[in-house]
Amino acid sequence: MIRPEDFRQPGDTVRQRLQRFLDSVGNGLDGELDADYVVPSQLILSGKSNFTLHGNGHRIMVADGAPTSWGGSALYIVQCNDFQIVDLHCDGNRENRIPAEDPAHVIVVDKCHRWVFRNVHAINGTCDGFLIYAGTDGNGTGLGGAVSPSDFPSNWMLEKCTALNNFRQGLSIIEGVDASIKGGRYGLTHGLWNTGNGPCAGIILEPDDLPSRPPDRIRDIRLRNILFDGNQGAGLAITRVNGVRNIEVADCVFDGNKKAAIESFGDEVVILRPTIRNWTHEAYTSRAGAPPKRGAIDIGYLAGPTRIVDPKFDSIDNGASDHHPCIYVHGGAAAGITISGINTDGSASFICGAHAPRVQVSHSVVDLRSAVRPDAFVFLGDDAVFEHMMLLGVYERAAYFGGRAPRIKDNKFYVRITRPTTHVVGAWDAIAPELRRNLVEFERPVASRVFAVGQDATVVDNRIVNSLGDHLFDFSGSPRAFSGNLRAARPSRKTP
Repeated sequence: MIRPEDFRQPGDTVRQRLQRFLDSVGNGLDGELDADYVVPSQLILSGKSNFTLHGNGHRIMVADGAPTSWGGSALYIVQCNDFQIVDLHCDGNRENRIPAEDPAHVIVVDKCHRWVFRNVHAINGTCDGFLIYAGTDGNGTGLGGAVSPSDFPSNWMLEKCTALNNFRQGLSIIEGVDASIKGGRYGLTHGLWNTGNGPCAGIILEPDDLPSRPPDRIRDIRLRNILFDGNQGAGLAITRVNGVRNIEVADCVFDGNKKAAIESFGDEVVILRPTIRNWTHEAYTSRAGAPPKRGAIDIGYLAGPTRIVDPKFDSIDNGASDHHPCIYVHGGAAAGITISGINTDGSASFICGAHAPRVQVSHSVVDLRSAVRPDAFVFLGDDAVFEHMMLLGVYERAAYFGGRAPRIKDNKFYVRITRPTTHVVGAWDAIAPELRRNLVEFERPVASRVFAVGQDATVVDNRIVNSLGDHLFDFSGSPRAFSGNLRAARPSRKTP
């Protein structure tokens, strides 16, 4: 085990001593920091393997006024393999430098394989906290210095790491394959959206837009048990530049992120059990011309196959408009996106706006008892599926369907507030809708319309409780099938 103090020489600078120390680790020789240090420019770990660097909780901070061009990082690691870094703090000293979209990321990992960061912290960056990539053109291992697949950082893990108060991103993955991010916190990213295009995310998966490079440069990434909080942009952003695929996000918490909890445009994305808190309809930046704010989970244009399972929404304020649902699916996203197990605490009004074809929403219990606007669910794409849903405390209209051949089956709608002119389920504009075995129950006997049904419909075995209205079913044309539908009154409760 070696320490920086072992490399002290007469008249040397702190950076010179630390660089000699880092030049000596590797090939089975481990190192540890023995104090906090301030450096005027980046330290470099290059071409090393088989070592552990112990930070021992110490801090490497970039000096006041240090440039934010290349060389302004705290630690730059290039072409190192089979190593670990543990218990280290690196500080970009953003308060005493000039934040800019320049290369001075706090910690950079370039063309490294089989490595682990454990309890490593990249904070106060003048650009990104962590940046993981395959280097720049001319510095790759391919012909003429081209970046090749062998340069993509692979088989790596960030465990219980943090990236806080950075300017552009907490963590940027530009290239990376077969990787895992477990635990930790990626939050408080802010600033760039106020002067340009962010995205100011806690973590972003975004290759540079370079079609000449090999595709699928980000793939097979797993993110688990992470806290994303207070980011000006999205907590997590997944792009589709040059192919981003096979991404799994499990058991993460998204708290108070301003633009979105998750923005996803990737292919083969699975989002499991996210908890989303304190998301609002309020603007994320005052800059004119910024991209629109849409959903807390935003599945965007050209997003590939996506599955969302058991999302939980707490303390949501998406306002009284129809612009900010908990889940948004762009009309240009892939067909067949599935959403199941939606859970809400009653604070949200607009739950899902799904505009792509064949979106499936199912098997959820949705609390709408504090909703202040109708249309908790809106489907504009063809062949929507809405089934095995229980909506508690519906405010006026529960769901609207505007595409071709929606299937609305085995749902239970418990209606809290209604109007005589508003249907609980609106499918008037749909073509060939299918409504089977749905229950609509009003909290108290009311004169209300229930189903607005488009042409060529199949309406079978639906049950309506506590409606006194004359227009339970309004059809825009003769239905294909209409049978087994019942009106009933709620049984009187026995007085003890």
